[in-house]
Amino acid sequence: MTRAVQASVVPSASDFTSSPLRNRLRVELDAPVSQVWELMGDLSRFPEYSVGLERVEALLDEDGRCVEYTCFFKPFEEGAEGAVSRDVMKWYEPNRGYLSVEVGSTWGGGGTVALLTLDPISGGTRVNTDMHFDSEDLETAKAHIDEALVDIAENLIARFGGKITERYVEE
Repeated sequence: MTRAVQASVVPSASDFTSSPLRNRLRVELDAPVSQVWELMGDLSRFPEYSVGLERVEALLDEDGRCVEYTCFFKPFEEGAEGAVSRDVMKWYEPNRGYLSVEVGSTWGGGGTVALLTLDPISGGTRVNTDMHFDSEDLETAKAHIDEALVDIAENLIARFGGKITERYVEE
């Protein structure tokens, strides 16, 4: 008798925020999900593919799953201090993805929801990144997030091969 494998249920960002989708990026990589997850599922490795990060400290549970992480960003300008952001995981499933909620930052932010999923596709992996947030300066925030997501995509493509298939910024 074969056992049916139940597909994982990806949570909806709307369960954690009322903020609409502000930014989305889809990237198809020429590597299997397990290889992409080895990099992206270990949040402490985030600076390897995001130029704006100095370091990331990840807190893991007894099963090795990330439960929260703190991002230490590089300064935007010479002599300035870099920002710090702390996020908690609301969903974390190896080889599938995660949903995190920002609970505090040095720039006064909070509540940003990031949903990252990995889907197997023919010849590789589709990385889906959705960002939901509010900001006093929404246009600047959307532009900065878009810039950061494109940087991440370009670094992942340089590492694994592939292409950007969708880039969305709320108008």
